[in-house]
Amino acid sequence: MKENTGKSKYVILGMLARMPQTGYNMKKWIEKEYSHFWQESYGQIYPTLKKLVAEGLAVPSEEQGNGRGQITYSITDDGRKELDHWLRKAPEIEKLRYEILLKVSFGENTEPNVLLGHLDDFATRNENMIRDMKEYMQYFELLKEQGIDCTYSHLTALCGVYIYSAMRDWAGEAKRIISEREVDSK
Repeated sequence: MKENTGKSKYVILGMLARMPQTGYNMKKWIEKEYSHFWQESYGQIYPTLKKLVAEGLAVPSEEQGNGRGQITYSITDDGRKELDHWLRKAPEIEKLRYEILLKVSFGENTEPNVLLGHLDDFATRNENMIRDMKEYMQYFELLKEQGIDCTYSHLTALCGVYIYSAMRDWAGEAKRIISEREVDSK
């Protein structure tokens, strides 16, 4: 298995800084809270946990409650220092990859209706993501009422609302331009 040398280390340290948890719970949490901007697979999580333990940045403890012998991991003081060091560094420049943009860029090689269909699907996916982000934000408000501060999670969901709104709006504008171009060319 290929060793993970990316940012998985910091994702996991950040999650462990919130609370001790199992690799399985981390994967589920990532799928729920971070999937709109970050993905991690079990094939990344478990080797990274093993590496963090070897480096003294996390410690394992057997959990007996469910009878499956799941291992719960906790962050160490050195792990908190490593996380803090990473948080202080400037983020790398994000790399945007949207296949829809490639297809639109090469749009002269297909019929306009093909692109219009892709743009409809893209707009719908983005509308669904906006709805999901707003639901997360409502959930974070409920947690706030229970005394759990989710300010920073709320901010990532808010970013998702802005990004997915912009992409949805772009799809609408692109459809308008393609449709007008077709009318003008007839």
